[in-house]
Amino acid sequence: METNEKSRVLDMTRGNPFRLVLKFALPLFFGNLLQQFYNLADTAIAGHVLGDHALAQIGAVSALYGLITNFAFGMNNGLALSLSRSFGAGDEQKMKHVSCWMVTISMSVSIVLMSIFLLCKEPLLILLQVPEETMAGAMEYLTIILIGIPFTMAYNMEAAMLQAVGNSMTPLLFLLFSSVLNISLDYAFMAPLAMGIGGAAFATVLSQGVSAFLAFILIWRNYPLLHFKGKDYQVEKKFVLEMVVAGFSMALMSAIYNIGSVILQGSINALGNLYITAQVGARRLAELFHTPGLALGTSVATYTSQNMGGGNRNRIKKGVWSAFFLFAVWWIFSKVFVTFFVEDAVRLVTGSSNADVIYNTALYLRISFPLIPTMAVIIILRNMLQGMNHLMMPLVCSSLELIGKVIFAIWVVPAYGYFAVCLCEPVTWVVCCIFVLICAFLCRKELR
Repeated sequence: METNEKSRVLDMTRGNPFRLVLKFALPLFFGNLLQQFYNLADTAIAGHVLGDHALAQIGAVSALYGLITNFAFGMNNGLALSLSRSFGAGDEQKMKHVSCWMVTISMSVSIVLMSIFLLCKEPLLILLQVPEETMAGAMEYLTIILIGIPFTMAYNMEAAMLQAVGNSMTPLLFLLFSSVLNISLDYAFMAPLAMGIGGAAFATVLSQGVSAFLAFILIWRNYPLLHFKGKDYQVEKKFVLEMVVAGFSMALMSAIYNIGSVILQGSINALGNLYITAQVGARRLAELFHTPGLALGTSVATYTSQNMGGGNRNRIKKGVWSAFFLFAVWWIFSKVFVTFFVEDAVRLVTGSSNADVIYNTALYLRISFPLIPTMAVIIILRNMLQGMNHLMMPLVCSSLELIGKVIFAIWVVPAYGYFAVCLCEPVTWVVCCIFVLICAFLCRKELR
């Protein structure tokens, strides 16, 4: 590796756990933050340039897009756990084996996902109860996004490979570039070129494709340990099976949660465009507050995997407690923002002057925000368990989230309306937090 890239590789098996988790998580935090601004760009520019109806078109399919992207994210992070353990153990040959199968599995899954969703897109939108006046725009936006799945998968895979060897800074730099490009293209495609809602989707796909290509060039030039040849495919079936199980376990963990969001989105769509618009604004802002939890979760997964591979299990608890402390600091800061500035933020993000939209968007944030720490506990401990190679417990936890959202979507939201939508996630967070704490307690002896 070249000197500047080698310096970004982080061995998390030695040194102060707090500093290591913080050092690794900070680029991920800013990267996730940029990813949210990435999503906010579509929403804000569409709202300001095209109006509330465009927000409704994006919002009607946002949960489905979230399902796809989170499945890709989970799959690649699950596959990368094997790479982290190999790196922690100093096994360079195994790293090459893992890399070649990671690329093969990830890109094969992306093609299958794209094909299935393109074939099923119309029935899915009908099932989601997308309002008739929103259907055409939602279909156009979704079609373009689906065509871009291989680009999304490729970039997530490359970022996961770099993070597995402790480099969380380079993916951040690529994401920064991609975000700037996306925002620029968003405005160009929707305003001067008048491409409408399809312009927002095309901007996202194009910017992700460019980032994936540039990340490939960087890995090819600077990371020989991640290179592979045909002979590196020659491994035992058990090796490949373990990778597939780890990848799909983490993908399903993310997907199951998002399947619940898709089902819930269907009940929101049935409430009408006003609530669809309010919800997309609320989700975009809420995701900003979730960002540190996601970053710390990924950091803990890598930290745990490397220390498991290096035989330093007694270090894992210190890393987890460091992650909890860091999120607590962020939550206190965010509490001030939500208390005093939430309405202004809603107006900025949505571009809406509709009082009902602003009120319902802010309502969601005010109800869900006090219980966001429980969500962070879930994410951090689930990732710790994944890093310890406990695959079933996190999957059951995500299944509980799915069940909770299904219950709300089918019975509670139709009876109590948008207020029930605001209660859905906080209630499921509490239940899942209790479950994952019990799981962590049962596994405590493995960390000695």
